[in-house]
Amino acid sequence: MRLFWRMSVGLVCTAVAACQKPPEPPSRGSEETPDSAVGSSRSDSLLLLSAKIALPPEGFSPADLPDPNSVGAELVAKYCVQCHALPTPTAHSATDWPRVVRRMWLRMDRLPEAFGVQPPLAGERAQMLNYLTDYALVVSGSALPAGRGREDFAKVCSRCHALPDPAAHSAQDWVAVFQRMERNMGRMKVSPPTAAESEGILVYLQGLPQK
Repeated sequence: MRLFWRMSVGLVCTAVAACQKPPEPPSRGSEETPDSAVGSSRSDSLLLLSAKIALPPEGFSPADLPDPNSVGAELVAKYCVQCHALPTPTAHSATDWPRVVRRMWLRMDRLPEAFGVQPPLAGERAQMLNYLTDYALVVSGSALPAGRGREDFAKVCSRCHALPDPAAHSAQDWVAVFQRMERNMGRMKVSPPTAAESEGILVYLQGLPQK
């Protein structure tokens, strides 16, 4: 009886051992990614996503730049288009451009080399900034002229940049400028003006005396 019990226990142990297959080594494709690689990948993804925010709209060519044959214009066309469409100097005021370009340079410096983005040299950065500020958006004074639509103009146009000088364009030209700004706001995912706001802005800009 004791012999039979030992044989039964031995058979059970053998059966259990046969069912327990040794764990297979993980394939190369299923290896866990190191934490450092995960962190780097996430950082790069966040950087690229942030770079897509409020990028210049398409449709602007190097020939459209002010003084297109100048060194500053050539540097802007060379470096800026590596990541996005070519910006126009009037996209920002002379006060805003230093902050904008430094943010762009920081992003370029942090991008992995695999992206092939070449950052400008220190001297080239100074030339680019001087060019952009020389041809920057001409902003209005601290007090806007009174008139119907003044509040709409101040509220809507300040969503993207400093307020332009209301006398910077003729009444006829303001229509084309404003339509272009509306298209830019759509491309940049900025809340567009309502029909009433658009009407008020054009009434205001076209009703002011030109310089």
